[in-house]
Amino acid sequence: MDETRKMNASPELRFPTPANVPSNHLPLSPAQADADAELDILLKVSPVVGLMSMVGMGRTLLLAHQVGKRRGCMITLAEMADASAATDPLAFADAVGELIDKALTENDFVAVDDFNYITRIGQNPSAPRGGYTVMIAKKILERLAREPHKRLLIAGIPANQYGQFFFDALMDRGAVATLNPFRVEDYAAIAGNILGSRAEGIDFQQLFRHAARLTGHQLRLAYALLQDLPAPTTEQVIDALNHHIVASNVRTNEVEDITFDRLPGAEHIAEALETAIVLPLENRKLALEMGLKAKRGVLLYGPPGTGKTVMGRALAHRMKGKFFLVDGSFISEPPGTFFDKLQAVVAEAKANSPSVLFIDDADVLFKIEHIQGVVRFLLSLLDGLESETANNVCVMMTAMDVRHIPDAVLRSGRVEVWLQTKLPDQDIRARILKRYLNEDKHLPDVNIIDFDRLASATEGFTQADLRRVAGDAKSLYASDLVKGRKPVTAVDYVLNAVDAVIDVRGRMADSLGDEKLRLAGGKSKYFNKAAATNCGEACGY
Repeated sequence: MDETRKMNASPELRFPTPANVPSNHLPLSPAQADADAELDILLKVSPVVGLMSMVGMGRTLLLAHQVGKRRGCMITLAEMADASAATDPLAFADAVGELIDKALTENDFVAVDDFNYITRIGQNPSAPRGGYTVMIAKKILERLAREPHKRLLIAGIPANQYGQFFFDALMDRGAVATLNPFRVEDYAAIAGNILGSRAEGIDFQQLFRHAARLTGHQLRLAYALLQDLPAPTTEQVIDALNHHIVASNVRTNEVEDITFDRLPGAEHIAEALETAIVLPLENRKLALEMGLKAKRGVLLYGPPGTGKTVMGRALAHRMKGKFFLVDGSFISEPPGTFFDKLQAVVAEAKANSPSVLFIDDADVLFKIEHIQGVVRFLLSLLDGLESETANNVCVMMTAMDVRHIPDAVLRSGRVEVWLQTKLPDQDIRARILKRYLNEDKHLPDVNIIDFDRLASATEGFTQADLRRVAGDAKSLYASDLVKGRKPVTAVDYVLNAVDAVIDVRGRMADSLGDEKLRLAGGKSKYFNKAAATNCGEACGY
């Protein structure tokens, strides 16, 4: 029959019967088939069996297969919501318990999906009706003990606070099966279900290496996006994953669009990152053939303003959905929230591995006294990168002062690559100024500036200082335009911006008592303005 049966004692409670449960509309993947076989074994001997899996792995499909084989019924979250709609919220567990009990009256086999959402009432003994869920679970167990031919299968996500108390009580007399993460064979099987013979051109080893922790839902969506193609390629599947499915916690459209080749003076760092991180993650086929992996720990250190965070931005754009950021916004959180956010980002990085976990200003993070245990957490994370589930995650840290990073992190060999950023010399300062001032050519006569000579006025400036100079020079020019003043030369605007930065840094040095903050450059001491252009006196200087 196609319509649901009503329970005699409670007409408002409904749940599916075997006829309307889709038991075989999709074949099982290898991992799902393994879990199905494990369930068959456990259900022979145990009155209650729990099935644990992560979201999107096909848990509901697996329950439907079991229901179809055993001519039982399945209770979904929708049925649980309907059953409790007219009850007090505190009595939700009662309604679900009654629903399960009535289902067992009508069927020898009952499967309950999304059990982790049942309730968390009862975990706190002082809460209203505290501990009552245990009594409901015990009542169900007593029912099963009196009728040993009946079986209850409950399914949900592992180690979740919701419903854990109820679940633990039922598992007093039960056994647990696990739907394990997908393997290469599962990637291929699901592709065959969606694309049929058109999936033959996909290299599933490469696909698995690119994203080894995808769920069944993610894989089906990626393949479905390519259904109209006659012969989807591996690269097309990966592109679909990167654009629509694999998600970073960084919105690259909100991050400065910068690339490694636009970072003057950082070529050696860019090349090292290309070799240590990008090459193994981007060149999937070569990395698979040669067994290459990204380094598990990379440290980028140097004075403030020398380009560490900018390198991170460039890496974020390069890695796109494979880049996960921990920054100052985490540090401002209270300890409990801090670790929740940190663990969530780490879990995302693992789920989307191979990936990069970028920890900006790690030395500042370790100095926060109220965040206890962060060192141990990072050590366990770096050690865990050798495990099967996370060995393709690269942890990259930036630091202004490596002395503030614990020895346990640095001396153990966990950080395999050390890269230092330094203050730019005159040649590099000239290249940086030329890049920032020449890329849009807004300033007048910017094309005739002798940047090598101009850079002599910026001794001691960091990359960030030079970027500010370029921005301030444009702002000064824009101010003259708005106020109707006659524009001066590009060199004048730049020199005025240079002196403004020197003045600010001098005030900082005086106020903070730190002479290292003071800059020695400037036009009055180091600069011949006429020599800073390629036309000299012909330009009227």
